[in-house]
Amino acid sequence: MIRRFARRLLTPSPLDFITTAVLAWLFLFSPKGWGLLLSDGDTGWHIRTGEWILAHRQVPYTDFFSYTRPGQPWFAWEWGADVVFALLHQAGGLPLLTFFTGFLLVLIAVLTLRWMLWRGAHIWVAFPVFLLTVGGSTMHYLARPHIFTLVFLLATLWLLDAERRLPSRRVWFLVPLTLLWTNLHGGWPVVFVFLGLQIACRVLFHDPRWRTELLVALACAAATLVNPYGWHLHQHIFAYLDSSWIQQAVDEFQSPQFRAENLLHFEALLIAGIATAATRASRGMAGLSEALAVWLWAHMSLGAVRHAPLFLLTAAPVVASELSLLLEKSWAGARKSSLPGIFREINSDLRPLFAKISAGLFLFPFLLWLAYPSRQPSDFPEKLFPVAALRSAGHHLAGQRVFASDQWGDYLLYKLWPANTVFIDGRSDFYGPELGKTYLAIANASRSFSSELERYRVNFLLLPRASDLAARASLDPDWQVIYSDEVSVILGRLQPQANSTTPHRLFSPPRLMKAPLSTEGLR
Repeated sequence: MIRRFARRLLTPSPLDFITTAVLAWLFLFSPKGWGLLLSDGDTGWHIRTGEWILAHRQVPYTDFFSYTRPGQPWFAWEWGADVVFALLHQAGGLPLLTFFTGFLLVLIAVLTLRWMLWRGAHIWVAFPVFLLTVGGSTMHYLARPHIFTLVFLLATLWLLDAERRLPSRRVWFLVPLTLLWTNLHGGWPVVFVFLGLQIACRVLFHDPRWRTELLVALACAAATLVNPYGWHLHQHIFAYLDSSWIQQAVDEFQSPQFRAENLLHFEALLIAGIATAATRASRGMAGLSEALAVWLWAHMSLGAVRHAPLFLLTAAPVVASELSLLLEKSWAGARKSSLPGIFREINSDLRPLFAKISAGLFLFPFLLWLAYPSRQPSDFPEKLFPVAALRSAGHHLAGQRVFASDQWGDYLLYKLWPANTVFIDGRSDFYGPELGKTYLAIANASRSFSSELERYRVNFLLLPRASDLAARASLDPDWQVIYSDEVSVILGRLQPQANSTTPHRLFSPPRLMKAPLSTEGLR
């Protein structure tokens, strides 16, 4: 038995090669490469938070990243993920962190393919749906703690699916899963959405199993209280999700704009999901539960693009199952020698191969990553962040109060904290509407921008080269350009010396900015 297990573990399967191929396609041979995962600056403050937790052996309760709200209560609600990110960064820097997150995101998609086949979907249907799922999900392929929500959501959906088919005690695995989820990412409330839909459908169909699942839901609810902040975490998360300011100001909470290629993939599955859920709803309790989940998350994803990856995981197996049933009807009476018959036989031959998972699923991608060290990121993408600016003129900013966008504030924390704190960063739940509106007023170069900067004693501006604020400040006699490149510009405040009307610089002689430019708001 041991030999048989070892042979199976070491014999490569199609899923191993698919995982490796998709990883190479997305991160090794694409123009953005691994830098795609660092397109959001939040990664920076998550790493530094995890390092603080490791150093102090406790989670933070007050802010130490900003000079605008220092010491104010703060919920590091993704503290577990922050620790994981910090450990990965300490072990292998950004290359190891991006490999881990990229591999995990691809693995989620491949296991979704495996789940579709487990449900009975045909390879000729499941594989195209898998590719659309990967393409649509790339909009949120980022090295951020939400990757753990995607992992736990897939596990939750598969567990509930198995429970609908053959009830067993395995549904209780949702309890420890929810406990881990609560301490890794704030997406854990979705487990109660899916459990609630399934319980409601069981009640509707007079299925007594609803009592067990209700007990599981209550146990999961109790598990969410096992976190450093207790029930205050729940209060904070639901206030965050209900905040009109967040919904209006943060890009992730805006409706999707169907222009980019990945959003067209999402759109294709959105249409297919809504349509196939209509037929799925007629297939008893299980079908209705799945259909309601698809419709709910279709609605949620149209309201906020951040929900699109959750919809894709929910809809993919439903789309694959329903389209496979249609395919079965079309080739049911086909002869083996006919084209439909040949495809039917190939599907039967390949399905057992796709059921296998071997060590190559993890080994091949890792070896591929090691084979291309030149493709591994040494820093955040230079076209999106002020990498060159900090490399060339970062010494001017050390220990100073710098105004930057929330995205670049994240990057400043990664590069200069603890010497520097920031005006604002990606923690929109922490800063709130009052400071958020002040930030936007400054970033949009309103009339009061200079007085607001003076109120917070800001000495330097680190801005996108094309921002309105950069153009406005460069014309202001109180500010002087000290660095400029194609991406960013640094301006320093000129201050009068004591008992003198002659201004002096806080910095070395400037390099003139060649062109002015746009504004950045909260994400």
